[in-house]
Amino acid sequence: MPIPKSLRPKRQTSGSSSQARRKLCRLCHNLDPRGHASSVYHTESSKVATTSLTLVLDTLSLSRTKMPAEGGCRFCGVLVHAMDAFFEDWRGSRQRVTVDIKEKGSIKVGIDGERWTGELVEIYAGAASRAPWPTLGIAHHIPTNAGSDDTFNFARRCIRDCLTSSKHTACKPPSKSGSVLPKRLLDVGRVAAPIRLIDTQGKPFQYVTLSHCWGTGPVLTATKSNWQKLASNIPFTALPHLFQDAIIITRQLGLRYIWIDSLCIIQDSTRDWETESIKMGGIYENSYVTLSAMSSRDSSTHCLVERRKPIKITYENTTGKEFAIRARKFADHHPDVNEGAPAKPDGPLSTRAWALQEHVLSTRVLHYTATELLFECKTSYRCECSSSRRTYPTTPSLIPKAIAKKKGSVDAVWDAWQHVVEQYSKRELTVPSDKLPAISGIANKIKDVSRSSYIAGLWKGNLASDLLWSASHTPSTSAYALETYRAPTFSWASLNTPISYYAPDTDERETFRSTISLLSSSVALTGLNTLGTVSSASLKLRGPCLFALLCSSQRDSIWEYTVLIKGTSAIRISHDCLLCEDDNTTDSMSTGKTVRRAQLSTPMSHFKTPVLCLSVARYDTWFSGLVLGVSGRASGAWERLGTFAAGMEGFDKTEEKEIVLV
Repeated sequence: MPIPKSLRPKRQTSGSSSQARRKLCRLCHNLDPRGHASSVYHTESSKVATTSLTLVLDTLSLSRTKMPAEGGCRFCGVLVHAMDAFFEDWRGSRQRVTVDIKEKGSIKVGIDGERWTGELVEIYAGAASRAPWPTLGIAHHIPTNAGSDDTFNFARRCIRDCLTSSKHTACKPPSKSGSVLPKRLLDVGRVAAPIRLIDTQGKPFQYVTLSHCWGTGPVLTATKSNWQKLASNIPFTALPHLFQDAIIITRQLGLRYIWIDSLCIIQDSTRDWETESIKMGGIYENSYVTLSAMSSRDSSTHCLVERRKPIKITYENTTGKEFAIRARKFADHHPDVNEGAPAKPDGPLSTRAWALQEHVLSTRVLHYTATELLFECKTSYRCECSSSRRTYPTTPSLIPKAIAKKKGSVDAVWDAWQHVVEQYSKRELTVPSDKLPAISGIANKIKDVSRSSYIAGLWKGNLASDLLWSASHTPSTSAYALETYRAPTFSWASLNTPISYYAPDTDERETFRSTISLLSSSVALTGLNTLGTVSSASLKLRGPCLFALLCSSQRDSIWEYTVLIKGTSAIRISHDCLLCEDDNTTDSMSTGKTVRRAQLSTPMSHFKTPVLCLSVARYDTWFSGLVLGVSGRASGAWERLGTFAAGMEGFDKTEEKEIVLV
């Protein structure tokens, strides 16, 4: 819709006194989103227009600009003042500065560079006075202490609204007969009563759960030798700071019980750990609320912290009148409604693998971040920096929404699983063997819905698509095969590297066809969790195969791998990790060599060696498949090396084969 003339920026006539007063700074454009060559006008009606502008400046230019007292730009002075307060040593760097300006909104400032990754500063007008210039807006008040009455009242309102709203049907508790109950809870009682570990004896309780980083330091845990003492009395002062805060929050919410994994599971009892960890997904889902200690690096770190206060910037307009402008640290955690992306609470906990499952499966979550409190449930999202109550996408709603869409097709469930795995693969584990157990709660949810068999991180009902994951390497990283077996090579769980799945568009999805048949599968478990740790697994498949040569090359210290097939051009593959040539001790190939995943101690070298290409799926006019090397683990079997995508050319000579993947 064209911008009405009344809303278009007015041209300034040369020589006017207003132009003299409003001379635009070439660097910051007076922090005005209007009238710039890059201004974007958003019209929602013929009467209202909102303008936004993104400026990309450089630290050198800003650091050299004169301050207002020296006759410089007073708007640049505001930027510099805010950056001096929140970006330490920025003046000595040479980086890009991004300034996002929105009419009647606050101004967001960020600096490129690893040192300031994810850090933003928000500049806004004080709510008690008139804005110093027309386009600058005010910001919602955030209490300066996470343990303030205002913050606790915000938490109570969010939970109450979720529990009482008729729209929050997804947040209603499951039937009591199907509820998963924790074996133990921490009874935090009242302030004067003892804190102790209790056995629930199968009875239902209303309880809070804690999601936290264990860290690398000592953690208070329940063991075979001390749990009876913990069941008698735990002095409040003997608890780590984070656990103390969690108890304070639980009491403030009017509850008596909390579940903390390190205390409610006997950590040196394999049987107890396996029995309770299997139930962990249900324990979080059925809790009253999950306390997500997002900014706490370990249990010694408080989550009820004093937040950094906003700074005051004095701004003087052309008539000499002073205004109070404020700036504060800002976290870009808000959901992206247009992209359907949920909120992005940031902190050490967001890097931990176990915490993703706790986040996805919880019904309600309170995220204690460094800057504010965020609330999510299976229906809505709210935060202290915004008064909005709109329905936003949330992480706890991911699985319920996929289940709701299932009806005639289970594709939405498979998409949700793959999205979770992509996020999960980016996260870290303290115990590497927890790779499959730490996502087994989500897998159990998918299994209940899909009724499909689970094969070490893949689903029988979506096997072709699940097999075609790709490792997401960056130029600065080199992934290797694990020294100790954790999962079959066809599973993403066999590596410590982020992975991704191909996301077909609507037309491609309609033409997707699996070209393989699953003849049989086997999984050997090492514990009680049927979706957990495996000691071996295999797939027996039938599909179109052909032999090819895999060539390695190195460019700028980065190894690349290319498949050579007769009748077609060279095909660059997406390798799972660094690859190496190795001896082939079977008779399946005429040469004595094959290719395998390289371990950290493996010397790297150039090679040109036979491999097997298996076509797994077809998208209209092209194939996608796996590159395989002879297994050194199982005689007559193959191991995955990477994935490829190619046109039909050269694949008319494939031969149907039965192969075993391990």
